Amino acid sequence: RFDFFQILVKIFFFLIFKLYKKVNISLNKKSRIEIRLIFLYTVFMTSKHFIQNKLKTIFSNKNIVLNSLNFCKKNYLNPKHLQYIKFSISKFLACRDLSKGFVSFKCPNCPITHKFPLSCKSRLCPSCGYKYSQLWTDNIHKHILNIPHRHVLFTIPKACRMFFFYDRNLLSKLSVAVNDIFKFHFHNISKKNKRINKISKSSKFYFTDSDILHYGLISIIHTFGRDLKWNPHIHAIVSLGGFNKNFDFKKLDYFNVDTIAAQWKYHVLDIISKGNYPNQKIKRLAKITVNKLYSQNARFFFNVGSGDVNNIKGIIKYLGRYLARSPIAEYKITDITDNEVTFFYNDLANDKQKTFITMPIQKFVSQILIHVPPKNFKMVNRYGLYARRISNKLKSAVIPFKKNIVPNKLSFYQRQTFKTFGINPFYCPVCNIRMIVWEFYHYLYPELKRYY
Repeated sequence: RFDFFQILVKIFFFLIFKLYKKVNISLNKKSRIEIRLIFLYTVFMTSKHFIQNKLKTIFSNKNIVLNSLNFCKKNYLNPKHLQYIKFSISKFLACRDLSKGFVSFKCPNCPITHKFPLSCKSRLCPSCGYKYSQLWTDNIHKHILNIPHRHVLFTIPKACRMFFFYDRNLLSKLSVAVNDIFKFHFHNISKKNKRINKISKSSKFYFTDSDILHYGLISIIHTFGRDLKWNPHIHAIVSLGGFNKNFDFKKLDYFNVDTIAAQWKYHVLDIISKGNYPNQKIKRLAKITVNKLYSQNARFFFNVGSGDVNNIKGIIKYLGRYLARSPIAEYKITDITDNEVTFFYNDLANDKQKTFITMPIQKFVSQILIHVPPKNFKMVNRYGLYARRISNKLKSAVIPFKKNIVPNKLSFYQRQTFKTFGINPFYCPVCNIRMIVWEFYHYLYPELKRYY
């Protein structure tokens, strides 16, 4: 939707910055900031169809949001879940609005003050979701071991997806099922079942030195596809190896694909058959679907990544992007009218070809709201080496495999501001000392708090 003039402006400023870099023209800090601001303003405002906050503009229409909430209510979303969705919408609309909330900082030595708007931290907000993903990824780097990992994708057939919509608790059971599958594989349970002389699980001889008792697994629940449809699946990052009963590291040579596929099918169908559905009609349909899929002997699809994920960029790519974020990025929304929304996605079935979809704006909002999880729902689960609580012996064993990552003392907001404008927002530009908190205001707590 960008016109030809805007493309020329982009090329012009790109050549200017290249020229500055080549001839090493020195600019002071103020000049660099002014050039960047002029560039951003020219690029964005030359488009006739430009809307700065596309999702916020769409959700600002109260009638559309109410109709979409009624759609969610008709599809058996429980009252607590609906209340949380409404609260998420109100937080999202108030995000970075100075009239809704702010924190004011003041320099101790001079009268300069800075007022910063409050963020919402809602799952509907693209910017807050991006920030959460980056912070979580930075934090998980401290725990990821310096060993190869593999990305595994577990999917669910179309006939089974609706049941996970009617009972969201089934999604948590999928993560447990993935852990059980890898536990069966790492512990060599199939060989133990073939033993002629059975050994009790409580015996110290049940596991051999070749068995991997402690492996690393991080599973992420993902409910939406690229086209915003309900498509629950699991992204898993699993370590290619672990520690045996003597806490010696053992490398994993291969995955038994047939065994994993058969177990994944069994676990999914077993979870569906035991679901707590809103009415008897859905329960009968679940039993019919399970019996049909068992009789067809169909294999459930899962995909093992071709390359190892053993670097920081890989972890960010496979983990950070699936955390608390909106189901669609704003740059993919190409056109907004009073009645319709047009967006594109890269279709994996057609070799990642860019595909455009135009749908009614009410349906678009409904497709986004159904992916908001219930309050306090765990989208990320960690098992084995990456569990929050592990034994002291295991902690000592993983120390040699940890990466030496120096933590950054600056906050995410400080890093991003310094990267964009070359300044630290919490330091006085005149005195160059850290400012102090001066005022705080939030629309849910109307009283203005003063710290002086």
